[in-house]
Amino acid sequence: MPHQRMFRGRLSDIDIASLREFIEIVEAGGITAAEGRLGKGKSAISLGLSRLESRLSMRLCERGRSGFRLTEQGQMVHSAAVELMAEIARFSDFIGAAASRLEDEIAMFADDSFLFEFGEPLARAIARMHDRYPNLELNLRMTSPDQILASVLEGSADLGFTALIAPNKALVATPVCKERMGIFCGREHPLFARDDAALTMDELRRHGFVAAEVAQEPAFSDFLGGFRIAATAPTILSRMVLVLSSRYLGSLPLAFAAPWVERGEVREIAVPGSRGANTCYLIHRRARPLGLGGSILRSMILDEFAREAAG
Repeated sequence: MPHQRMFRGRLSDIDIASLREFIEIVEAGGITAAEGRLGKGKSAISLGLSRLESRLSMRLCERGRSGFRLTEQGQMVHSAAVELMAEIARFSDFIGAAASRLEDEIAMFADDSFLFEFGEPLARAIARMHDRYPNLELNLRMTSPDQILASVLEGSADLGFTALIAPNKALVATPVCKERMGIFCGREHPLFARDDAALTMDELRRHGFVAAEVAQEPAFSDFLGGFRIAATAPTILSRMVLVLSSRYLGSLPLAFAAPWVERGEVREIAVPGSRGANTCYLIHRRARPLGLGGSILRSMILDEFAREAAG
């Protein structure tokens, strides 16, 4: 690297933005993998990284055909940058607290099935948040687990509330509750009128199954592993439509399916191992600590679910 003046520790806004990008590159595992997170092309990311290295007068990483690897100096800069971002976030929190009000926006994405089983504690937490901070703008979207995960990772959602996520080192994931799952079929499906006690696993697995395109907890995943995937549906509503067609079996939350069960439109197939309980998590990005508003909303949600469990 060309010789230039040593970095003197005076950070500009551009430096901080570059360090944020560097953290994202490291968390993603390389420049190419960071394209989706940063919304930039590989050449633009590479150029920004080179400028940061020039600014700091050090080589931060090795990249090329052999892959992406932090240098010893790069590891030190990455650790320091993560601490710096956390301190910046804490400073912003103190400023917000000093003003005794929040005039900000929080984006939270939640599983679309949660309205049926967890709507009440979630609504109570939102009501408390609004009453305490009426100027806060809450952007709430109910969507699929894979969309929630992607949105939190890329930064378009501050907070996610979802089940069935695969472990990810880039996330802070706090378990909140359990979502009870079962296997269902529509009223015109060949298995609708069958006695559960007479069903065999071989017979079950001859029928097409709707894949949820998300990770399941181990025991339930093992049960579902032998089914023939005949359709995919990332959202709970799309999965229900396929089950209602009576051409597929599908896993659904018990609370979500209950209204259709009461109307006789679907039924649960109850055989050994066919019920599962997936853990639901509050998630946020590790490299981007929650601000004051997001932290308070997260605490209120945890508090309401704790009360629900105690009650």
